[in-house]
Amino acid sequence: MLKKIIIFVMVFSMLAGVCSCAKAPRPQSQITDVVQIEDNTYECQFEGVTFKFVLFLPEKIDGHTPLILMMTGLNTNSSGFKSQTNMDETACPRGYAVCYVQPGLRTGGRGWDCGLSEPREVDSLDYLVNLVIYLQDEYGLSKTKAFAAGFSNGGFMAHRVAMEASDTFLAVASVAGVMTNMIWDERSDKTSIGVLEIYGTADTIIPQNGNDTALPYPPIEDVMKYWAQANGLSASGTEQLSGVAELTKYTAFLNKTQVWSVKIDGGEHVWPTEDIAGFNANELILDFFDQCS
Repeated sequence: MLKKIIIFVMVFSMLAGVCSCAKAPRPQSQITDVVQIEDNTYECQFEGVTFKFVLFLPEKIDGHTPLILMMTGLNTNSSGFKSQTNMDETACPRGYAVCYVQPGLRTGGRGWDCGLSEPREVDSLDYLVNLVIYLQDEYGLSKTKAFAAGFSNGGFMAHRVAMEASDTFLAVASVAGVMTNMIWDERSDKTSIGVLEIYGTADTIIPQNGNDTALPYPPIEDVMKYWAQANGLSASGTEQLSGVAELTKYTAFLNKTQVWSVKIDGGEHVWPTEDIAGFNANELILDFFDQCS
């Protein structure tokens, strides 16, 4: 009898342990008062602040449809970023939903909470995470395939998204972005999120080894090596995307997560166009997201 009691207690303890390790329930989005103000353009409320976004959906939507948040650069609105990149025109035919996002309308043009200054009362990252949940639930998108891409200040924010929201996003792409000291100093030893960086050697905004005129942040080469190491990846070599663009890939066997770094010789602080960089940045970003899915 005593033996049966001991066995029962052991089994009960094991089951209790399994229950205690169960995933926390999916949080509800705190996005409210979503209003369509013109074609594809919406305003919403989050913690008392008005945000604006521009949304494009693919022809077919199901529970596997991935979502990309496109984060604007400084002093650029979501409509302007759509005109700058036209990511939806490339991504929607490939089955992606694309949402162009900008900081709250009362932030005074200060951009995203990416570590350039002390966080504002309403944190940009909280908004982005809640927006992802809202869009996934509202439109029946995949609840596991969310991505973020950004240019300049939005590229800065992409590194913070990768550092702090890997439970929401599978991968991020930063174009002409850096990791600020505030984010670098709090970096984790281990993570699981794909990171792509595209930068130009003539971009004096982006800290690079041997570049003394850039912002006083970690060189982008060191940042990308960090992302590779934190993801447990090793370099798999380089390939030429064009006569001026070189791609370095960090991968690992049986690991979908990847880290890619693209260096454009003579590239400046712009979203790269195919006629200058020799490759299609939108297609490359989508190929990267596909690899990390």
